[in-house]
Amino acid sequence: MNPIRLTVGKYTGDIEKRLEYTSSASVFEVFPDSFMKAYTNHKNFTDFCEAIHCDMKSQDDLNRLQDSHDFDSAIRSQSSFESWDVMIETAYNELINQK
Repeated sequence: MNPIRLTVGKYTGDIEKRLEYTSSASVFEVFPDSFMKAYTNHKNFTDFCEAIHCDMKSQDDLNRLQDSHDFDSAIRSQSSFESWDVMIETAYNELINQK
């Protein structure tokens, strides 16, 4: 299975339509509002990213979120997860179990 990767798409409108995964699932499928409400202090993924100061329009920020531990402290304070890796694994497992 290919790892899920967040990327900034080429769409110039709504940010939710610009964020894509290199897998077949969109970021908003992997992190639906119900998941964000259950596991974080936020109602959706957009609000969560704002709270952890991750600019969803910046590929550099998205890469740092996924490839380093720069955001892990913020993730711990804004969710029930210890790191991005644990958060994405939990979300992806829930997505797979729903299908």
